[in-house]
Amino acid sequence: MEYKTGLLVFTLVAGCFALPMPEDDMSIFFDHTDVNARIVGGTQAAVGSHPHMVAMSTGLLVRSFVCGGSLVTQRTVLTAAHCIQAVFSFGSLTSSLRVTVGTNRWNSGGATYALSRNVTHPHYVHGTIKNDVGLLITSSNVALNNLVQTIPLSYDFVGAGVQSRVAGWGRIRANGALSAALLQLDVSTIGGEECVAGVAQASIDLNMRAPPVEPHLEICTFHSPGFGTCNGDSGSALVRRDNGLQIGVVSWGFPCARGAPDMFARVSAFQQFITSNTV
Repeated sequence: MEYKTGLLVFTLVAGCFALPMPEDDMSIFFDHTDVNARIVGGTQAAVGSHPHMVAMSTGLLVRSFVCGGSLVTQRTVLTAAHCIQAVFSFGSLTSSLRVTVGTNRWNSGGATYALSRNVTHPHYVHGTIKNDVGLLITSSNVALNNLVQTIPLSYDFVGAGVQSRVAGWGRIRANGALSAALLQLDVSTIGGEECVAGVAQASIDLNMRAPPVEPHLEICTFHSPGFGTCNGDSGSALVRRDNGLQIGVVSWGFPCARGAPDMFARVSAFQQFITSNTV
């Protein structure tokens, strides 16, 4: 009996200090070596300016950041499918996975909620990062206040030239340290043909093979070299600046802010999936 009790205590303690799986290996498409980069070229977000922001993290005594997300109802978080894949194994979510809302610092403040289940898009393709959307369902209602609000979704097709904003706690470099404070960046959407051409040219310039761009599934944004999303920003919302509606989910890019467009799962392309699985 004493042996069993000791083994149980050891297992629990070991689990507390175990390093959780980082954001999925899709982050290779966000490879970056600038030690000052987070949301690359972004600015620190004001407290309460992104009340929909959700931080996904794992671990008990030691928390580790996974991805961002957005609160779309009091029980539903919208994020990237590859973020869920990173914390899903043996048929269920990592037991220590939590979502935190109401703070600009992913590792302190705010309120944290447990999760009851996830719904990943049934046609998510890991190899090409397509249909990269998923939902996390909290175990209880998220309490709303001036720092925590749901974000409305836009199911209208978004073309080029839409002024938007993205925020996140992205890493300083690939697999490096995070930005403790929430950063934001203003970007503009670009058309499908321009996006395809931009990714193709970057593939040549950087001698890297990128996934195919599918404009009917993805929204592309571009700022300028030195500005963009990075790994760790995955799952966060792309929001229209004119009406505050979410139009995209950070999906992939390669590498961080090196002159290639950034890719977001197009919210309008997944209306049926989102509306039929939202709680």
